[in-house]
Amino acid sequence: MSQLYASLFYQTEITAIFSDEGVVRYMLQAEAALAQAQAKVGVIPASAAANIVYVAQQQVNEIIDFTALASTSGLAGNIAIPFVKQLTAAVKKVDEDASRYVHWGATSQDIIDTACILQCRDALNIIEKQLTVAIHVTQVLTEQYRDQVMIGRTWLQQGLPMTFGHKTARWLSSLQRDFERVQALKHVALTAQLGGAVGTLASLIDQGSAVVKAFATELQLNVPDCTWHGERDRIVEIAHVLATITGNLGKMARDWSLMMQTEIAEVFEPSRAGRGGSSTMPHKRNPVAAASILAAANRVPALMSSIYQSMVQEHERSLGAWHAEWLALPEIFQLCTGSLQRAIEVFEGLEVQKDNMCRNLECTQGLIMAEALMMSLAPKLGRLNAHHLVEAACKQAVAEQRHLLEVAQHHPEILAVFNSEQLSQIFNPQNYLGNTQQQIDAVLQRVQGK
Repeated sequence: MSQLYASLFYQTEITAIFSDEGVVRYMLQAEAALAQAQAKVGVIPASAAANIVYVAQQQVNEIIDFTALASTSGLAGNIAIPFVKQLTAAVKKVDEDASRYVHWGATSQDIIDTACILQCRDALNIIEKQLTVAIHVTQVLTEQYRDQVMIGRTWLQQGLPMTFGHKTARWLSSLQRDFERVQALKHVALTAQLGGAVGTLASLIDQGSAVVKAFATELQLNVPDCTWHGERDRIVEIAHVLATITGNLGKMARDWSLMMQTEIAEVFEPSRAGRGGSSTMPHKRNPVAAASILAAANRVPALMSSIYQSMVQEHERSLGAWHAEWLALPEIFQLCTGSLQRAIEVFEGLEVQKDNMCRNLECTQGLIMAEALMMSLAPKLGRLNAHHLVEAACKQAVAEQRHLLEVAQHHPEILAVFNSEQLSQIFNPQNYLGNTQQQIDAVLQRVQGK
C-alpha cells in the first residue's frame, strides 16, 4: 500500500514485520535454526553451523542485495531460490566449507513457510497486546456507563430502553472472545515446516524426524506430525481469527459512527486539531477512525476469499495457490492491527453525550414504552387484549401528537388497572431494562477471570 494511506489503515510494528527486510530477516532466522538443528543431530559439522548462524545474524543489508533479489525472484518463481544463493555466497566469504551446508536438505517452501509462521507469531503477540489494551478500556467504559440509559435500536429504528454500558459490554465480550481465540491459535497453528522436496525429507536419510524436532525446538515452534506443504488449514485458521477480529471491530465502528450522526449525537470520536474535518464544510466532525475500520472490515473478506481458495492445492506442493497467500495474509494482518489501533484510540477518548441519550429516549413521545405498558396490562387483560388496547392508544397518541403516557392517563380501560402514579413508573425507562445488569456483571466477571 502507498505510504500516503498507511497511517489510515496500517500499524507500524506490523509493517516492519511484513516489510521486505522483515521477510528476509525471518528467512535468515529459519536458515540459522536449520543449520543449528542439523548440527545438533549430527547431519552437518558444528563449525559449519556456527558460521552459517554468524552470517545470518549480520545486518540484513550486508548479506542481501534487495535489488538483485527482487529482479531474480520473478525469474525463479519465489524469493527463496535467489535468497539461498545470496546467503550461500555470503557464508562462502567467511567459510567456504560451511557454505556447502547452507539450506541442507530443505526446499524453498520450508524456509518461506517457517519464516511466515515466525512473522505470524510476532504479529499475533502484538495483536494480543492490543486486545489486552482494548479490553481494559472497554471494561472502563462498561463500568462507567452501565447505568446510563439510552435507546436500543433494531433495524435502525428506536426499539426499547437499554444502557450504553450494555452496548459496550457486548463490545467487551467480543474482544474477550477474540483474545481467547488468539491464545488458542498460538497453541495450534504456530508450527514449523520442514519436509524437503516432496515432504519426505529423503535427503536427510534416517535423520529427518530428528532434524524436524530439533528445528522446531530451536525456533520454539510446534513440531509437526507431518509435512503440511499442501495442507493450508493452519494459515487459514490464522487468517480467520484476524478476519473475525476485524469484523467485530467493524460492528463496533458501525455502532459509534451511527451514534455520531448529527440527529443522534450520543457519542463522538476523540477530537483534536486536524481530525475529522471537512475540506469545504467547517462545521463537520467526521468519524474518521470508524471510516478506516469499516474500510478494513470491507476489504478483509475479499482477502479471505483468496486465503480459502488457496486451500485447494495440487498434490504435494502447489502451483499458484500457495503464492496467493503471500499477498493476502500480510494485508489481513495489517488491516486487523490497524483497526485495533484506531479502535483503541476511540475507546480511550470516546466523548459520551449523556444528555443527548436522555433526549433521544423522548423523541417518540413515549411510544418506546408501549411494550412495557402492554406487558404490565397483560396479567389482568391477557396479552392479546392488552396488545390491541395499547396499539389503539399508540395510534391515538400519534394522531393527536400527544405523549403516550398522557393518553394512557386518560384512558378509562387502562385507568381501571393502574392509577396515574403507577403509569408514570411503568413509563420510566429505568424500570424496563430486564436483566441488563446481570449480563454486564457476567461479562465483567469473565474478563476478570472470576
